[in-house]
Amino acid sequence: MQYSEWVVVKTNQEYLQYISQSLNISLPLAQVLVSRGLKDIDEIYSFLNPSIDRIDPFEISGIYDAVKIINQAISNGVKILINGDYDADGLTSTAILYDTLHKMGAQVFYHIPHRIHHGYGLSTASIEKARKMGAKLIITVDCGIKDFDTIQYAKKEGIDVIITDHHEPLRVNGELILPDALFIVNPKIDENLSYQCLAGVGVAFMLAMALNRDNAMEYLDLVTLGTYADMVPLNTTNRALIKHGWGLIETPVRPSIKRLKDITGVNSNSLKGFHLSFYLIPRINAPGRIDHAQDVVKFLISEQSDEIEKLGQWLNQINSLRQKTEEKIMQEVEEKLTKEFNDEPVIVLWGDWHPGVAGTVASKLLERFNRPVFIFSVQNEKAKGSARSPANVNLQELLINSKDLLVRFGGHKQAAGMTLLKENLTKFKEKVCSIIRDQVLDDKNILCLDAAVSLSEINQKVTEEIKLLEPFGEGNREPVFGAKDLTVVNLRKVGNNHLKMFLRQNGSTVSSIGFDMGEENVLEGCLVDAAFTPTMNEWEGMKTLQLHLKALRRSQG
Repeated sequence: MQYSEWVVVKTNQEYLQYISQSLNISLPLAQVLVSRGLKDIDEIYSFLNPSIDRIDPFEISGIYDAVKIINQAISNGVKILINGDYDADGLTSTAILYDTLHKMGAQVFYHIPHRIHHGYGLSTASIEKARKMGAKLIITVDCGIKDFDTIQYAKKEGIDVIITDHHEPLRVNGELILPDALFIVNPKIDENLSYQCLAGVGVAFMLAMALNRDNAMEYLDLVTLGTYADMVPLNTTNRALIKHGWGLIETPVRPSIKRLKDITGVNSNSLKGFHLSFYLIPRINAPGRIDHAQDVVKFLISEQSDEIEKLGQWLNQINSLRQKTEEKIMQEVEEKLTKEFNDEPVIVLWGDWHPGVAGTVASKLLERFNRPVFIFSVQNEKAKGSARSPANVNLQELLINSKDLLVRFGGHKQAAGMTLLKENLTKFKEKVCSIIRDQVLDDKNILCLDAAVSLSEINQKVTEEIKLLEPFGEGNREPVFGAKDLTVVNLRKVGNNHLKMFLRQNGSTVSSIGFDMGEENVLEGCLVDAAFTPTMNEWEGMKTLQLHLKALRRSQG
Protein backbone atom coordinates (compact mmCIF):
# COMPACT_ATOMS: atom_id res chain seq x y z
CA MET A 1 0.00 0.00 0.00
CA GLN A 2 1.23 3.50 -0.84
CA TYR A 3 1.03 6.15 1.88
CA SER A 4 0.95 9.87 1.26
CA GLU A 5 2.88 10.55 4.44
CA TRP A 6 4.80 8.73 7.16
CA VAL A 7 4.56 10.27 10.63
CA VAL A 8 6.04 9.50 14.03
CA VAL A 9 5.52 11.17 17.41
CA LYS A 10 8.63 13.10 18.40
CA THR A 11 9.58 12.70 22.04
CA ASN A 12 12.25 14.21 24.21
CA GLN A 13 15.17 11.77 24.16
CA GLU A 14 16.07 12.46 27.78
CA TYR A 15 12.56 11.48 28.84
CA LEU A 16 12.77 8.29 26.79
CA GLN A 17 16.04 7.48 28.56
CA TYR A 18 14.30 8.06 31.89
CA ILE A 19 11.46 5.67 30.99
CA SER A 20 13.91 3.09 29.64
CA GLN A 21 16.01 3.11 32.79
CA SER A 22 13.08 3.31 35.23
CA LEU A 23 11.28 0.30 33.73
CA ASN A 24 14.32 -1.57 32.37
CA ILE A 25 13.05 -1.56 28.81
CA SER A 26 14.73 -0.65 25.53
CA LEU A 27 14.54 2.82 24.00
CA PRO A 28 12.49 1.56 21.02
CA LEU A 29 9.84 0.08 23.33
CA ALA A 30 9.81 3.26 25.41
CA GLN A 31 9.14 5.22 22.22
CA VAL A 32 6.32 2.84 21.24
CA LEU A 33 4.60 3.31 24.59
CA VAL A 34 4.93 7.09 24.54
CA SER A 35 3.65 7.22 20.94
CA ARG A 36 0.51 5.43 22.13
CA GLY A 37 -0.20 8.10 24.70
CA LEU A 38 1.30 6.32 27.72
CA LYS A 39 3.61 8.95 29.18
CA ASP A 40 3.43 8.52 32.94
CA ILE A 41 5.64 5.84 34.55
CA ASP A 42 2.78 4.42 36.63
CA GLU A 43 0.50 4.38 33.59
CA ILE A 44 3.10 2.52 31.52
CA TYR A 45 3.73 0.04 34.33
CA SER A 46 -0.03 -0.64 34.60
CA PHE A 47 -0.22 -1.20 30.84
CA LEU A 48 2.67 -3.66 30.85
CA ASN A 49 1.38 -5.37 34.00
CA PRO A 50 -2.44 -5.19 33.84
CA SER A 51 -4.18 -6.32 37.01
CA ILE A 52 -7.77 -7.37 37.62
CA ASP A 53 -7.28 -6.53 41.28
CA ARG A 54 -7.62 -2.86 40.39
CA ILE A 55 -11.05 -3.37 38.82
CA ASP A 56 -14.03 -2.40 40.96
CA PRO A 57 -17.35 -3.23 39.23
CA PHE A 58 -19.25 -1.07 41.72
CA GLU A 59 -17.67 1.99 40.11
CA ILE A 60 -20.16 1.48 37.26
CA SER A 61 -23.46 3.16 38.04
CA GLY A 62 -26.44 0.88 38.50
CA ILE A 63 -24.48 -2.23 39.47
CA TYR A 64 -24.99 -1.87 43.23
CA ASP A 65 -28.77 -1.59 42.80
CA ALA A 66 -28.86 -4.37 40.18
CA VAL A 67 -27.02 -6.76 42.54
CA LYS A 68 -29.42 -5.93 45.34
CA ILE A 69 -32.50 -6.64 43.17
CA ILE A 70 -31.01 -9.86 41.73
CA ASN A 71 -30.12 -11.22 45.17
CA GLN A 72 -33.64 -10.44 46.39
CA ALA A 73 -35.11 -12.20 43.35
CA ILE A 74 -33.01 -15.31 44.02
CA SER A 75 -34.01 -15.34 47.70
CA ASN A 76 -37.71 -14.94 46.86
CA GLY A 77 -37.73 -17.54 44.08
CA VAL A 78 -38.52 -14.96 41.39
CA LYS A 79 -37.97 -16.33 37.90
CA ILE A 80 -35.39 -14.43 35.85
CA LEU A 81 -35.04 -14.28 32.06
CA ILE A 82 -31.78 -13.17 30.46
CA ASN A 83 -32.27 -11.59 27.03
CA GLY A 84 -29.09 -11.86 24.99
CA ASP A 85 -27.93 -11.23 21.45
CA TYR A 86 -27.03 -13.55 18.60
CA ASP A 87 -23.40 -12.49 18.06
CA ALA A 88 -20.30 -13.67 19.94
CA ASP A 89 -20.41 -10.71 22.31
CA GLY A 90 -24.04 -11.29 23.24
CA LEU A 91 -23.72 -15.08 23.41
CA THR A 92 -20.73 -15.02 25.75
CA SER A 93 -22.52 -12.36 27.83
CA THR A 94 -25.57 -14.59 28.14
CA ALA A 95 -23.49 -17.65 28.99
CA ILE A 96 -21.63 -15.85 31.79
CA LEU A 97 -24.65 -14.29 33.46
CA TYR A 98 -26.87 -17.36 33.06
CA ASP A 99 -24.24 -19.70 34.49
CA THR A 100 -23.46 -17.29 37.34
CA LEU A 101 -27.09 -16.98 38.39
CA HIS A 102 -27.74 -20.69 37.93
CA LYS A 103 -24.87 -21.53 40.26
CA MET A 104 -26.27 -19.04 42.78
CA GLY A 105 -29.52 -21.02 42.86
CA ALA A 106 -31.62 -18.68 40.72
CA GLN A 107 -34.58 -19.85 38.68
CA VAL A 108 -33.05 -18.47 35.52
CA PHE A 109 -33.66 -18.95 31.79
CA TYR A 110 -32.29 -17.26 28.70
CA HIS A 111 -33.63 -16.08 25.37
CA ILE A 112 -31.50 -15.51 22.27
CA PRO A 113 -33.45 -13.70 19.55
CA HIS A 114 -33.53 -15.00 15.99
CA ARG A 115 -31.85 -12.47 13.69
CA ILE A 116 -34.57 -12.60 11.02
CA HIS A 117 -37.70 -13.43 13.04
CA HIS A 118 -37.05 -11.20 16.06
CA GLY A 119 -34.31 -8.80 15.07
CA TYR A 120 -31.73 -7.24 17.37
CA GLY A 121 -32.44 -6.29 20.96
CA LEU A 122 -35.26 -6.80 23.43
CA SER A 123 -38.28 -7.80 21.36
CA THR A 124 -41.90 -8.43 22.21
CA ALA A 125 -41.15 -12.14 21.69
CA SER A 126 -38.85 -11.99 24.71
CA ILE A 127 -41.54 -10.30 26.81
CA GLU A 128 -44.06 -12.94 25.75
CA LYS A 129 -41.62 -15.72 26.65
CA ALA A 130 -41.03 -14.16 30.07
CA ARG A 131 -44.76 -13.82 30.66
CA LYS A 132 -45.49 -17.44 29.70
CA MET A 133 -42.70 -18.70 31.96
CA GLY A 134 -43.83 -16.52 34.84
CA ALA A 135 -40.60 -14.50 34.91
CA LYS A 136 -40.91 -11.19 36.71
CA LEU A 137 -37.42 -9.93 35.99
CA ILE A 138 -35.63 -9.60 32.65
CA ILE A 139 -31.93 -8.80 32.49
CA THR A 140 -30.68 -7.72 29.08
CA VAL A 141 -27.08 -8.29 28.04
CA ASP A 142 -25.44 -6.51 25.10
CA CYS A 143 -28.74 -4.78 24.23
CA GLY A 144 -31.64 -2.75 25.54
CA ILE A 145 -30.35 0.81 25.72
CA LYS A 146 -32.64 1.97 22.88
CA ASP A 147 -35.55 -0.45 23.34
CA PHE A 148 -37.97 2.16 24.71
CA ASP A 149 -41.26 0.69 23.50
CA THR A 150 -40.47 -2.91 24.46
CA ILE A 151 -39.45 -1.93 27.97
CA GLN A 152 -42.69 -0.01 28.35
CA TYR A 153 -44.54 -3.14 27.21
CA ALA A 154 -42.68 -5.23 29.81
CA LYS A 155 -43.59 -2.72 32.51
CA LYS A 156 -47.24 -2.91 31.45
CA GLU A 157 -47.05 -6.70 31.83
CA GLY A 158 -45.67 -6.35 35.36
CA ILE A 159 -42.14 -7.40 34.40
CA ASP A 160 -39.13 -5.45 35.67
CA VAL A 161 -36.17 -4.90 33.33
CA ILE A 162 -32.53 -4.38 34.22
CA ILE A 163 -30.49 -3.25 31.22
CA THR A 164 -26.84 -4.18 30.87
CA ASP A 165 -25.45 -2.83 27.62
CA HIS A 166 -22.47 -1.06 26.11
CA HIS A 167 -24.00 0.49 23.00
CA GLU A 168 -24.33 4.23 22.54
CA PRO A 169 -27.45 5.60 24.29
CA LEU A 170 -29.78 7.98 22.52
CA ARG A 171 -28.85 11.65 22.78
CA VAL A 172 -31.03 14.44 21.43
CA ASN A 173 -29.41 17.87 21.24
CA GLY A 174 -26.83 16.67 23.73
CA GLU A 175 -29.45 15.42 26.22
CA LEU A 176 -29.30 11.77 27.30
CA ILE A 177 -32.57 9.89 26.67
CA LEU A 178 -32.86 6.54 28.51
CA PRO A 179 -35.52 3.80 28.61
CA ASP A 180 -37.75 3.54 31.68
CA ALA A 181 -36.01 0.42 33.01
CA LEU A 182 -35.70 -0.52 36.67
CA PHE A 183 -31.92 0.01 36.51
CA ILE A 184 -29.45 0.61 33.70
CA VAL A 185 -25.85 -0.63 33.73
CA ASN A 186 -24.06 0.96 30.78
CA PRO A 187 -20.61 2.59 31.14
CA LYS A 188 -21.46 4.85 28.17
CA ILE A 189 -23.69 6.89 30.49
CA ASP A 190 -20.99 7.23 33.17
CA GLU A 191 -18.11 9.67 33.50
CA ASN A 192 -15.57 6.98 34.44
CA LEU A 193 -13.46 6.51 31.29
CA SER A 194 -11.91 3.26 32.57
CA TYR A 195 -15.01 1.25 31.67
CA GLN A 196 -16.48 3.08 28.67
CA CYS A 197 -14.78 0.82 26.10
CA LEU A 198 -16.11 -2.43 27.59
CA ALA A 199 -17.82 -4.85 25.24
CA GLY A 200 -21.25 -6.17 26.19
CA VAL A 201 -19.56 -9.22 27.68
CA GLY A 202 -17.35 -6.93 29.75
CA VAL A 203 -20.41 -5.25 31.25
CA ALA A 204 -22.05 -8.63 31.93
CA PHE A 205 -18.83 -9.82 33.54
CA MET A 206 -18.76 -6.73 35.78
CA LEU A 207 -22.22 -7.65 37.02
CA ALA A 208 -21.14 -11.28 37.54
CA MET A 209 -18.07 -10.04 39.39
CA ALA A 210 -20.22 -7.85 41.62
CA LEU A 211 -22.44 -10.86 42.38
CA ASN A 212 -19.56 -13.25 43.14
CA ARG A 213 -16.06 -11.97 42.44
CA ASP A 214 -14.17 -15.23 43.02
CA ASN A 215 -16.41 -17.38 40.83
CA ALA A 216 -16.43 -14.77 38.07
CA MET A 217 -12.75 -15.34 37.33
CA GLU A 218 -13.53 -18.67 35.65
CA TYR A 219 -15.33 -16.82 32.85
CA LEU A 220 -12.37 -14.75 31.66
CA ASP A 221 -11.96 -17.06 28.63
CA LEU A 222 -15.48 -16.18 27.49
CA VAL A 223 -14.87 -12.51 28.28
CA THR A 224 -11.80 -12.65 26.04
CA LEU A 225 -13.69 -14.21 23.12
CA GLY A 226 -16.58 -11.75 23.32
CA THR A 227 -14.36 -8.72 23.81
CA TYR A 228 -12.05 -9.63 20.94
CA ALA A 229 -15.03 -10.40 18.68
CA ASP A 230 -16.64 -7.01 19.26
CA MET A 231 -13.45 -5.16 18.24
CA VAL A 232 -13.47 -2.75 21.17
CA PRO A 233 -10.18 -1.04 22.11
CA LEU A 234 -7.88 -3.40 23.99
CA ASN A 235 -6.71 -0.90 26.56
CA THR A 236 -7.39 0.00 30.19
CA THR A 237 -9.94 -2.46 31.65
CA ASN A 238 -10.30 -4.52 28.47
CA ARG A 239 -6.56 -5.14 28.43
CA ALA A 240 -6.62 -6.42 32.00
CA LEU A 241 -9.53 -8.75 31.22
CA ILE A 242 -8.16 -10.35 28.08
CA LYS A 243 -4.57 -10.47 29.33
CA HIS A 244 -5.79 -12.79 32.08
CA GLY A 245 -8.29 -14.63 29.88
CA TRP A 246 -5.78 -15.31 27.11
CA GLY A 247 -4.11 -18.11 29.06
CA LEU A 248 -7.48 -19.79 29.65
CA ILE A 249 -7.78 -20.15 25.87
CA GLU A 250 -4.11 -21.03 25.26
CA THR A 251 -4.34 -23.80 27.86
CA PRO A 252 -8.09 -24.29 28.15
CA VAL A 253 -9.91 -25.61 31.17
CA ARG A 254 -13.38 -25.11 29.74
CA PRO A 255 -14.44 -28.23 27.73
CA SER A 256 -16.11 -26.19 24.97
CA ILE A 257 -12.96 -24.14 24.35
CA LYS A 258 -10.90 -27.33 24.20
CA ARG A 259 -13.27 -28.78 21.64
CA LEU A 260 -13.40 -25.57 19.61
CA LYS A 261 -9.61 -25.51 19.40
CA ASP A 262 -9.53 -29.18 18.35
CA ILE A 263 -12.15 -28.64 15.64
CA THR A 264 -10.31 -25.65 14.20
CA GLY A 265 -6.82 -27.11 14.53
CA VAL A 266 -5.72 -24.30 16.83
CA ASN A 267 -3.59 -26.42 19.12
CA SER A 268 -0.70 -24.01 19.47
CA ASN A 269 0.21 -22.92 22.99
CA SER A 270 1.22 -19.58 21.50
CA LEU A 271 -2.21 -18.07 20.91
CA LYS A 272 -2.37 -15.13 18.52
CA GLY A 273 -5.16 -12.76 17.62
CA PHE A 274 -5.71 -14.32 14.20
CA HIS A 275 -6.51 -17.66 15.88
CA LEU A 276 -9.49 -15.96 17.52
CA SER A 277 -10.47 -13.79 14.54
CA PHE A 278 -10.34 -16.44 11.82
CA TYR A 279 -10.95 -19.75 13.59
CA LEU A 280 -12.69 -19.60 16.98
CA ILE A 281 -14.93 -16.53 16.83
CA PRO A 282 -16.43 -17.18 13.35
CA ARG A 283 -17.80 -20.50 14.57
CA ILE A 284 -19.43 -18.84 17.58
CA ASN A 285 -20.90 -16.15 15.34
CA ALA A 286 -22.06 -18.41 12.50
CA PRO A 287 -25.38 -19.71 13.96
CA GLY A 288 -26.55 -16.18 14.72
CA ARG A 289 -25.86 -15.18 11.14
CA ILE A 290 -27.68 -17.92 9.24
CA ASP A 291 -29.49 -20.10 11.82
CA HIS A 292 -30.56 -19.74 15.46
CA ALA A 293 -27.87 -19.19 18.08
CA GLN A 294 -29.80 -20.42 21.14
CA ASP A 295 -27.69 -23.59 21.46
CA VAL A 296 -24.36 -21.73 21.29
CA VAL A 297 -24.90 -20.71 24.92
CA LYS A 298 -25.49 -24.36 25.81
CA PHE A 299 -22.25 -25.31 24.02
CA LEU A 300 -20.19 -22.65 25.82
CA ILE A 301 -21.19 -23.69 29.35
CA SER A 302 -21.80 -27.44 28.91
CA GLU A 303 -19.68 -29.99 30.75
CA GLN A 304 -21.19 -33.04 29.01
CA SER A 305 -18.75 -34.46 26.47
CA ASP A 306 -21.45 -35.93 24.17
CA GLU A 307 -23.33 -32.64 24.04
CA ILE A 308 -20.15 -30.64 23.43
CA GLU A 309 -19.10 -32.99 20.63
CA LYS A 310 -22.49 -32.78 18.92
CA LEU A 311 -22.79 -29.01 19.22
CA GLY A 312 -19.16 -28.50 18.20
CA GLN A 313 -19.77 -30.36 14.94
CA TRP A 314 -22.93 -28.31 14.41
CA LEU A 315 -20.95 -25.07 14.82
CA ASN A 316 -18.42 -26.26 12.27
CA GLN A 317 -21.10 -27.21 9.74
CA ILE A 318 -22.97 -23.94 10.17
CA ASN A 319 -19.74 -22.01 9.72
CA SER A 320 -19.06 -23.85 6.44
CA LEU A 321 -22.55 -22.91 5.25
CA ARG A 322 -21.94 -19.31 6.32
CA GLN A 323 -18.72 -19.23 4.26
CA LYS A 324 -20.50 -20.53 1.15
CA THR A 325 -23.32 -18.01 1.59
CA GLU A 326 -20.81 -15.20 2.00
CA GLU A 327 -18.83 -16.26 -1.08
CA LYS A 328 -21.98 -16.22 -3.21
CA ILE A 329 -22.93 -12.75 -2.00
CA MET A 330 -19.39 -11.45 -2.53
CA GLN A 331 -19.58 -12.56 -6.18
CA GLU A 332 -22.79 -10.57 -6.63
CA VAL A 333 -21.29 -7.61 -4.78
CA GLU A 334 -18.29 -7.61 -7.12
CA GLU A 335 -20.66 -7.45 -10.10
CA LYS A 336 -22.55 -4.54 -8.56
CA LEU A 337 -19.33 -2.69 -7.79
CA THR A 338 -18.33 -2.95 -11.43
CA LYS A 339 -21.65 -1.44 -12.57
CA GLU A 340 -22.63 0.91 -9.74
CA PHE A 341 -19.53 2.13 -7.89
CA ASN A 342 -18.12 5.41 -9.18
CA ASP A 343 -15.59 6.11 -6.44
CA GLU A 344 -18.18 7.66 -4.12
CA PRO A 345 -16.98 8.44 -0.58
CA VAL A 346 -19.44 5.86 0.78
CA ILE A 347 -20.25 2.41 -0.60
CA VAL A 348 -23.98 1.63 -0.37
CA LEU A 349 -25.13 -1.63 -1.96
CA TRP A 350 -28.29 -3.68 -1.64
CA GLY A 351 -29.76 -6.90 -2.93
CA ASP A 352 -31.78 -10.00 -2.15
CA TRP A 353 -29.09 -11.21 0.23
CA HIS A 354 -29.04 -13.08 3.52
CA PRO A 355 -28.98 -10.37 6.22
CA GLY A 356 -26.79 -12.45 8.49
CA VAL A 357 -23.62 -11.99 6.45
CA ALA A 358 -24.05 -8.32 5.55
CA GLY A 359 -21.66 -7.30 8.32
CA THR A 360 -18.84 -9.58 7.22
CA VAL A 361 -19.23 -8.45 3.60
CA ALA A 362 -19.11 -4.82 4.74
CA SER A 363 -15.94 -5.53 6.72
CA LYS A 364 -14.22 -6.99 3.65
CA LEU A 365 -15.14 -3.98 1.52
CA LEU A 366 -13.98 -1.58 4.25
CA GLU A 367 -10.59 -3.27 4.31
CA ARG A 368 -10.36 -2.99 0.55
CA PHE A 369 -11.66 0.56 -0.03
CA ASN A 370 -11.02 2.27 3.36
CA ARG A 371 -14.32 4.14 3.32
CA PRO A 372 -17.73 3.65 5.01
CA VAL A 373 -19.66 0.65 3.70
CA PHE A 374 -23.40 -0.07 3.99
CA ILE A 375 -24.71 -3.48 2.85
CA PHE A 376 -28.49 -3.88 2.80
CA SER A 377 -30.60 -7.02 2.56
CA VAL A 378 -33.92 -6.18 0.94
CA GLN A 379 -36.90 -8.18 2.20
CA ASN A 380 -40.36 -7.16 1.04
CA GLU A 381 -40.71 -3.42 1.69
CA LYS A 382 -37.85 -3.07 4.17
CA ALA A 383 -34.07 -3.09 3.91
CA LYS A 384 -31.95 -4.26 6.84
CA GLY A 385 -28.35 -3.16 6.73
CA SER A 386 -24.98 -3.48 8.40
CA ALA A 387 -22.32 -0.80 8.21
CA ARG A 388 -18.61 -0.58 8.86
CA SER A 389 -16.42 2.50 8.73
CA PRO A 390 -12.78 3.58 9.13
CA ALA A 391 -11.71 5.44 12.26
CA ASN A 392 -12.15 8.88 10.67
CA VAL A 393 -15.93 8.43 10.26
CA ASN A 394 -18.36 8.14 13.19
CA LEU A 395 -21.27 6.01 11.99
CA GLN A 396 -23.49 7.07 14.89
CA GLU A 397 -23.22 10.73 13.91
CA LEU A 398 -23.80 9.81 10.28
CA LEU A 399 -26.94 7.84 11.14
CA ILE A 400 -28.30 10.50 13.48
CA ASN A 401 -27.99 13.01 10.64
CA SER A 402 -29.89 10.59 8.39
CA LYS A 403 -32.49 9.48 10.94
CA ASP A 404 -35.38 10.99 8.95
CA LEU A 405 -34.86 8.13 6.45
CA LEU A 406 -34.41 5.36 9.02
CA VAL A 407 -36.89 3.12 10.80
CA ARG A 408 -34.31 1.99 13.37
CA PHE A 409 -30.59 2.15 13.97
CA GLY A 410 -27.97 1.44 16.63
CA GLY A 411 -24.46 0.22 17.26
CA HIS A 412 -21.05 1.83 17.62
CA LYS A 413 -18.90 4.47 15.97
CA GLN A 414 -17.32 2.01 13.52
CA ALA A 415 -19.99 -0.72 13.29
CA ALA A 416 -23.74 -0.29 13.15
CA GLY A 417 -27.03 -1.78 12.05
CA MET A 418 -30.05 -0.04 10.61
CA THR A 419 -33.44 -0.59 8.98
CA LEU A 420 -35.17 1.62 6.43
CA LEU A 421 -37.88 1.39 3.82
CA LYS A 422 -36.79 -0.05 0.49
CA GLU A 423 -38.06 3.06 -1.29
CA ASN A 424 -35.59 5.23 0.67
CA LEU A 425 -32.40 3.35 -0.25
CA THR A 426 -31.37 5.71 -3.07
CA LYS A 427 -32.13 8.78 -0.95
CA PHE A 428 -30.11 7.30 1.90
CA LYS A 429 -27.14 6.68 -0.37
CA GLU A 430 -27.25 10.25 -1.67
CA LYS A 431 -27.55 11.68 1.82
CA VAL A 432 -24.66 9.82 3.46
CA CYS A 433 -22.42 10.54 0.47
CA SER A 434 -23.32 14.21 0.70
CA ILE A 435 -22.68 14.38 4.45
CA ILE A 436 -19.16 13.01 4.41
CA ARG A 437 -17.90 13.68 0.87
CA ASP A 438 -15.53 16.49 1.86
CA GLN A 439 -14.37 14.73 5.02
CA VAL A 440 -13.45 11.51 3.24
CA LEU A 441 -11.92 13.09 0.14
CA ASP A 442 -9.70 15.35 2.26
CA ASP A 443 -8.48 12.47 4.39
CA LYS A 444 -4.86 11.53 3.75
CA ASN A 445 -3.58 7.98 3.72
CA ILE A 446 -1.08 8.38 6.54
CA LEU A 447 1.20 5.69 7.96
CA CYS A 448 1.60 6.23 11.70
CA LEU A 449 4.86 4.80 13.00
CA ASP A 450 5.31 3.88 16.63
CA ALA A 451 9.01 4.70 16.66
CA ALA A 452 11.83 5.89 14.43
CA VAL A 453 14.91 3.70 14.90
CA SER A 454 18.23 2.74 13.44
CA LEU A 455 18.82 -0.91 12.48
CA SER A 456 21.43 -1.28 15.21
CA GLU A 457 18.69 -0.70 17.83
CA ILE A 458 16.61 -3.65 16.60
CA ASN A 459 17.66 -6.96 18.14
CA GLN A 460 16.28 -10.08 19.79
CA LYS A 461 15.67 -8.22 23.06
CA VAL A 462 13.32 -5.80 21.31
CA THR A 463 11.38 -8.65 19.69
CA GLU A 464 10.97 -10.27 23.10
CA GLU A 465 9.85 -6.97 24.62
CA ILE A 466 7.16 -6.58 21.98
CA LYS A 467 5.47 -9.62 23.51
CA LEU A 468 4.85 -7.46 26.60
CA LEU A 469 2.34 -5.49 24.52
CA GLU A 470 0.28 -8.56 23.60
CA PRO A 471 -2.50 -9.46 23.03
CA PHE A 472 -2.75 -7.27 19.94
CA GLY A 473 -6.04 -6.13 18.53
CA GLU A 474 -8.26 -3.08 18.17
CA GLY A 475 -6.59 -0.06 19.75
CA ASN A 476 -3.42 -2.03 20.44
CA ARG A 477 -1.92 -3.07 17.12
CA GLU A 478 1.46 -4.65 16.59
CA PRO A 479 4.06 -1.87 16.73
CA VAL A 480 5.44 -0.57 13.46
CA PHE A 481 8.97 0.87 13.44
CA GLY A 482 10.50 3.08 10.79
CA ALA A 483 14.12 3.32 9.64
CA LYS A 484 15.61 5.62 6.98
CA ASP A 485 18.33 5.31 4.37
CA LEU A 486 18.67 1.54 4.21
CA THR A 487 20.54 -0.19 1.41
CA VAL A 488 18.74 -3.02 -0.38
CA VAL A 489 20.92 -6.13 -0.64
CA ASN A 490 20.21 -9.51 -2.31
CA LEU A 491 16.73 -8.51 -3.49
CA ARG A 492 14.53 -11.28 -4.91
CA LYS A 493 10.91 -12.29 -5.35
CA VAL A 494 9.77 -15.42 -3.57
CA GLY A 495 6.57 -17.40 -3.31
CA ASN A 496 3.38 -15.67 -4.39
CA ASN A 497 4.57 -12.12 -5.11
CA HIS A 498 6.58 -11.62 -1.91
CA LEU A 499 9.79 -9.59 -1.63
CA LYS A 500 12.79 -10.91 0.26
CA MET A 501 15.97 -8.92 0.86
CA PHE A 502 18.55 -7.82 3.36
CA LEU A 503 18.53 -4.23 4.58
CA ARG A 504 21.86 -2.67 5.55
CA GLN A 505 22.66 0.46 7.54
CA ASN A 506 25.98 1.53 9.06
CA GLY A 507 27.32 -2.00 9.38
CA SER A 508 24.05 -3.60 10.56
CA THR A 509 22.36 -6.02 8.14
CA VAL A 510 18.97 -7.63 8.79
CA SER A 511 16.91 -10.14 6.80
CA SER A 512 13.54 -8.73 5.68
CA ILE A 513 10.41 -9.96 3.95
CA GLY A 514 7.47 -8.07 2.49
CA PHE A 515 4.38 -10.17 1.89
CA ASP A 516 2.40 -9.23 -1.25
CA MET A 517 4.92 -6.47 -1.96
CA GLY A 518 6.32 -7.87 -5.20
CA GLU A 519 5.25 -4.79 -7.16
CA GLU A 520 7.13 -2.30 -4.99
CA ASN A 521 9.43 0.04 -6.91
CA VAL A 522 12.75 -0.96 -5.30
CA LEU A 523 15.98 -2.10 -6.90
CA GLU A 524 19.12 -3.88 -5.75
CA GLY A 525 21.48 -1.39 -4.12
CA CYS A 526 19.01 1.49 -3.85
CA LEU A 527 18.35 3.43 -0.64
CA VAL A 528 14.92 2.95 0.95
CA ASP A 529 12.96 3.90 4.03
CA ALA A 530 11.24 0.90 5.62
CA ALA A 531 8.30 0.45 7.99
CA PHE A 532 8.40 -2.91 9.73
CA THR A 533 7.68 -5.10 12.72
CA PRO A 534 10.70 -7.08 13.99
CA THR A 535 10.21 -10.81 14.60
CA MET A 536 12.31 -13.88 15.30
CA ASN A 537 12.20 -16.34 12.41
CA GLU A 538 12.77 -19.99 13.37
CA TRP A 539 14.04 -22.44 10.73
CA GLU A 540 15.50 -25.88 11.43
CA GLY A 541 16.06 -25.01 15.08
CA MET A 542 17.85 -21.74 14.29
CA LYS A 543 16.38 -18.38 15.34
CA THR A 544 17.27 -15.29 13.35
CA LEU A 545 16.04 -11.71 13.39
CA GLN A 546 13.72 -10.84 10.50
CA LEU A 547 11.80 -7.68 9.67
CA HIS A 548 8.20 -8.06 8.50
CA LEU A 549 7.90 -5.13 6.11
CA LYS A 550 4.72 -3.05 6.17
CA ALA A 551 5.75 -0.39 3.66
CA LEU A 552 8.74 0.70 1.55
CA ARG A 553 9.58 3.95 -0.19
CA ARG A 554 12.63 5.38 -1.91
CA SER A 555 14.73 7.40 0.54
CA GLN A 556 14.11 11.10 0.21
CA GLY A 557 17.55 12.26 1.22
